[in-house]
Amino acid sequence: MLKWITPDADSIHGGAWNDNRSRRFGSDSAPANIVLLSSKYDTKTALLDGALLRYYNGSKPNRRGYGFPLFSGDKDLGDIVAVLRDDAAERGVQFGFCLCDERQKAALDAVCRIDWNCTDDDSDYIYKTESLAALSGKKLHRKRNHINNFRKMYDDVRYSPLSESNAADALTVAQKWFEERSENVTADELYELESIRFALANTDKLGISGGVLYVGGVPAAMTAASQVSDAVTDVHYEKAWGEFAANGAFTVINQCFAASVTSEYINREEDMGIEGLRTAKESYFPAFKLKKYYGAYKG
Repeated sequence: MLKWITPDADSIHGGAWNDNRSRRFGSDSAPANIVLLSSKYDTKTALLDGALLRYYNGSKPNRRGYGFPLFSGDKDLGDIVAVLRDDAAERGVQFGFCLCDERQKAALDAVCRIDWNCTDDDSDYIYKTESLAALSGKKLHRKRNHINNFRKMYDDVRYSPLSESNAADALTVAQKWFEERSENVTADELYELESIRFALANTDKLGISGGVLYVGGVPAAMTAASQVSDAVTDVHYEKAWGEFAANGAFTVINQCFAASVTSEYINREEDMGIEGLRTAKESYFPAFKLKKYYGAYKG
């Protein structure tokens, strides 16, 4: 019987499943995200011969089921799926999968039958890092204008990579952002603030990178990210507050962080069906959107 545990900052790194040579793109495959979202989706993990297994017990069908097994090498996916099917029967849960991208869906289709569903709200926005860093071309000229106007408006603008020495400043930004919403705060926003606090307190264990944007010495914006694979960096959080946010701090820190990223792609995660967030993500013209599928076993 598999031993399922709640993933934490000490347990999530290491093992063949954390193989950066893979070209995994999905934000759910980032080890840090598995930990940071574990309470929200009641995520459990287990190890099987070096493969990391995940089970999500979220409130909605698209966040309920097994995640695609994370492993490297030539493990037999069919054998792993058979173990998961037995595990579902032993625990009395429905056997199915969630958060699977096109390649993972195709791999599972070769070894079992799943009744797949897909919602566009779950699609990750994937960008070429070079595009976000350079903001070149006619399509992104407004972004360049935002940055130029921001730097004209404020005399002392400085970007500093995220470290132990400025993690408290990054948290200050997140708290300011949260305070602006305190009268109408949602459960998701409250959860996000707590997860930001946890991420910033465990940057080394979780492999968190990012940065803080200062204006006149005041922390105005922050971002925190981690590696999905050598090919992809996943942005978990990006916050700005007050007049800084209104005047373009989000655009500035987005570009500053992208200029520091060495991976070919940046994943800025899904829009969750929020129209304003969708508009903002589309305005950077993603290279593609990574669809994610979920579904129950058909037998």
